[in-house]
Amino acid sequence: MWADLVEQARRAPSPHNTQPWLVEALDEQRATVYTRAERLLPVEDPDYAFLTCGVGIFVEALRVAAAARGAELRDELVGPAGEDALVARLELTEATTRDDEALVQLRRRRTSRLPYDGRPVPEDVLATLVAEASGFGHAFRASADPAFVRWVVELNAATLFYDLAEDDRRAEIRHWTRTSEGEARAKADGFSPRCMGFNGLLIRAFFDHHRLVRPVEPLLRRVYLRQTRGTATVGWVAGPWGSPQQWYDAGRMLLRLWLAATRHRVVLQPFGSVITNPTAHARLEERIQPGEQPVWLLLRLGYSPEPPQSARLPAKELLR
Repeated sequence: MWADLVEQARRAPSPHNTQPWLVEALDEQRATVYTRAERLLPVEDPDYAFLTCGVGIFVEALRVAAAARGAELRDELVGPAGEDALVARLELTEATTRDDEALVQLRRRRTSRLPYDGRPVPEDVLATLVAEASGFGHAFRASADPAFVRWVVELNAATLFYDLAEDDRRAEIRHWTRTSEGEARAKADGFSPRCMGFNGLLIRAFFDHHRLVRPVEPLLRRVYLRQTRGTATVGWVAGPWGSPQQWYDAGRMLLRLWLAATRHRVVLQPFGSVITNPTAHARLEERIQPGEQPVWLLLRLGYSPEPPQSARLPAKELLR
C-alpha cells in the first residue's frame, strides 16, 4: 500500500526538485517521513522552512493518492526538515468515499517555465484559488495590471541574477542543475535544460565559468526574460509562516491550490528568489501592502504549451 501511494505522490514538487523525503513503512497502516541530509539546501533555506513546506506538499500528495484508494491519511508533524530528521508520522484509515479527481490533477500538474500565451487568468478561476487558500487560513491575491506584472517579472529576473553572483548560493544551485537531458534522466532530480528552457551548454558556461560570462550577464538576463514573456497574471500568498507547523500546513495548502489551478488548465511558476532575498521581499511587500501576514509565495500563472515533466526518483529510492 505505501509503495503504491509513494509511486503516485513522487510527482509532488519540491524546492529545486530535490525530493528530500524518505518514507519508512512501519506496517500496512502506519509510516514515518524523514528528510535526507544530502538533499537539503542550507544556503538558500538555512532554517529549512521551504523544505518543511515541501514535506507538507508531499504528505498532501500522499493524502490525494490514499483518497483515490478509498483510504484516509492522518498525519502528525514531529519536527522541521533537517539532516536525516523525522518530520511526520502517518496513519491510514478506511474512508467512506473515494476521490479520484484530485489524483488525475496530481498526475497532470506541472511547473511551466515556458513562455505563456498572454491570456490573463479569468476572475472566476482566481476566485477558486482564493477559496482554496482561505480554507487553510491563507490569503491568495492576484493582479493582471500590465505595469505591475512587468515590475514583478523584472524584479524576479534581477534578483535571480543578483543571488547567483554569490559563490556559495551559485554552487548550491549548480548541484541541482543538470546540463544535459541524459544527466537529468540518470540522476532523476534537479532541473533539466528542457524544463528550464535553456541550452545545456549555456547553463554549464554560466555556472562553471561564471566569471568569464559575467560581462554578458545583461544579455543573459534578457534571454531569461524572454522565457517569461506572455505573463499576464501574477499572484501571491500571505499567511502564517513562523513555525514548522505553519510551514508544513502551508505546503498542504500549496498543493491543493496547484491542483485547483491545474483543474482549470492554468500553469504556475513560483518566483522563489524574490521571497528568499530580503531586499527584494521588502520591495514586494512595500508595493502590495499585504497586511499583518508575511508573503511567502510569489508566482506567475497563466497558459502555456504543455511543459515537460521533471525527472523523479523511482519509488523504491523513496522508501526505507
